[in-house]
Amino acid sequence: MRKYGILVVVALSGSVSAQPSGPPDPGMGQPQQQPPPGSTRATFLSTTGEMQWEVTLDRARACTTPCSIWVEPNRFVALHSHEPAPVRLDVGYLAGNDVVVSAKPLHTGAYVTGITFTTLGGAALVTGITLGAVGCSTNNGGMCTAGVITGLSGAFVTAGSIWLMYQALPEARIGPATPYVGANQVGLAGTF
Repeated sequence: MRKYGILVVVALSGSVSAQPSGPPDPGMGQPQQQPPPGSTRATFLSTTGEMQWEVTLDRARACTTPCSIWVEPNRFVALHSHEPAPVRLDVGYLAGNDVVVSAKPLHTGAYVTGITFTTLGGAALVTGITLGAVGCSTNNGGMCTAGVITGLSGAFVTAGSIWLMYQALPEARIGPATPYVGANQVGLAGTF
């Protein structure tokens, strides 16, 4: 008796699963919706594979990188990182045909190195100014020379360190997307 019950369940489950369920497939005889006039097809990417960014349109979630969506005119685009201390990158309003928006996260190592050397270079700059002012005003040639050398080297280190911190900051880059067709692949090419 138990064997027949299992056969009936299997037979019924086979006939039930043959019927379509859920909404109809959009490719089956229904016209696809066209984007509003003036819309931009935007592909959002992360420059690092392990970092994902949340794409928002007017503060409403749209997709998570990597993704490609139509962005209507006058919709403000922003990217939000998935980190313990999240970063928001304002992309702004997009205009154009096809664009690639790539998000670069904060390079923590370069940023911390920049902070450290800005501190050391700033201390050398202040020391050099003090030595140079005292040594040159009292006609002490050794102290004056030491102040000029220390001050100039501190200024170069500080300037380079500030540039390093600036380069390490997260940013979003927008570039044109060019469709391509390869031997066995189709996609968008752009500058990331």
